[in-house]
Amino acid sequence: MRKRNLLTISMVVVFITVTLGFAGSSLAKDKIVVGMAWPGMQDAVWSTSKELLEKFAAKSDPPIELVFTAADMDVVKQASDIKDLISREVDVVLVFPIDSKAISASVKDCQDAGIPVMSFLRQVHTEAKYQADIFVGIDAKWQQYSSAKTVFEKMNKDNVPIKGVLWVSGDLRDENSRLRGIGLKEAADEFGVKILQDLPGNWDPQQAAEKLAPALKAYPDANVLAIASDVMMSGVVQVLKDADKWYPYPNPKHMFFSSVDVFAIGVEMLRKKYLDADTLFDVTGMCKKAIEIIPRLAAGEKFTEDIKIKGPVYTPENVDDPELQEQLWMK
Repeated sequence: MRKRNLLTISMVVVFITVTLGFAGSSLAKDKIVVGMAWPGMQDAVWSTSKELLEKFAAKSDPPIELVFTAADMDVVKQASDIKDLISREVDVVLVFPIDSKAISASVKDCQDAGIPVMSFLRQVHTEAKYQADIFVGIDAKWQQYSSAKTVFEKMNKDNVPIKGVLWVSGDLRDENSRLRGIGLKEAADEFGVKILQDLPGNWDPQQAAEKLAPALKAYPDANVLAIASDVMMSGVVQVLKDADKWYPYPNPKHMFFSSVDVFAIGVEMLRKKYLDADTLFDVTGMCKKAIEIIPRLAAGEKFTEDIKIKGPVYTPENVDDPELQEQLWMK
């Protein structure tokens, strides 16, 4: 009789322990804590994405709490920020890598601690040993490919020979810049076009201008310019003006021009017909998708494919289309 009572008590204790364990687990999932490791807040994309993520997280079910850190473009500090987020036992780390290769070590640190990693806006380099559990961001290769292809098609339609492309790329550490370069090359190969020179502008208008000015002198016959982001456009515009190559389409002296991101300056240049094509960086779409995926990632779901969003191509002909205007996040 005593043994039976002891057995009953033991079963009750086990039942209570398991029940409390499940209850604790359920309570933990009532709120998902996400550590954000951002490069900084200097860029409009970075600041806007933070604001949109906070907006959509506030409406999420279950609620998502965002713990924000900014590294001020310091790779070492970003690694330190991530270690701090790990020590705080966040449920997910959402990282916007400064250096797409260096971030691999931090990804390993998170995964060793049992914390899944979402790479956001910028991918971990494809050759890095440790990869994020999922990437959510723009399809950067598509951006440059679609924009450049639109320009090449326009030139072919007008029977304008393509005499070579000058390519103003972004940050050499940035996977988005690398992928945009691949997209441009794919479009160039498709049309039998030569990329004359890669001019790393480091996402900075002044650096872009400093690289482009001598290249225009070295390749006076080049009649196509491609840049990796509208963020560098102000510097590029001034150089083209100084080189007497700043004329709107269809002026015979017009230098055909493709870009990506569709910032306010890009919209203005499209309307004035100086810019021929610009593919959208869909920040709103990416932020919505990231918040949608985070609870599934926190619950342990495994993803076999990254989420890459293809933005539409804006041209002088469609830039004021109401549906396309509605998608603009930076006006």
